[in-house]
Amino acid sequence: MPRTLSLANTLLSLRGRIAITDEAGGLAYEARGEFALWSPTWRIEAAGREVAQVRRRLLSWRPTWEVDGELGPFLIQRKLLSWTRQYRVLGGPADGAALKGSFFDYSFELAQHGRLLARAQGQVLTLRDRHTIEVLAGDERLVVIAMVVLQLDRREASSSQAGNVD
Repeated sequence: MPRTLSLANTLLSLRGRIAITDEAGGLAYEARGEFALWSPTWRIEAAGREVAQVRRRLLSWRPTWEVDGELGPFLIQRKLLSWTRQYRVLGGPADGAALKGSFFDYSFELAQHGRLLARAQGQVLTLRDRHTIEVLAGDERLVVIAMVVLQLDRREASSSQAGNVD
């Protein structure tokens, strides 16, 4: 039976916080960023235990996040020169998994070797950035990590675009 999670970015948080709740509205996972000048480490926790650490790799040709935790070490890389957001998992038990977004960044699918693992749908007209995630197969932790990386990338892209406006 699929499990439904809801991801929401917390507004006005200095370090950053992403809450992921279950169907009943209870906190299932929480991602918190550390205050850092260049590349903060984000820690994803579930029920008080650390599930993963995510950190953006500096000085790489394509946006790359290093992940370490319960699933072991692996990378998530964003594809360059694409009309939509596309990410690939390199290494670890989910090697080859791909996260692909729609043109307007409202829906995403995570698949591995042709098998659909999860779907995410953004909610329009909300004060926070929210996504409803349907976990269909595979390890739920991978889905959570991939969605957190997606949010971090989107947050970074929107802040750099806001900085370029005169």
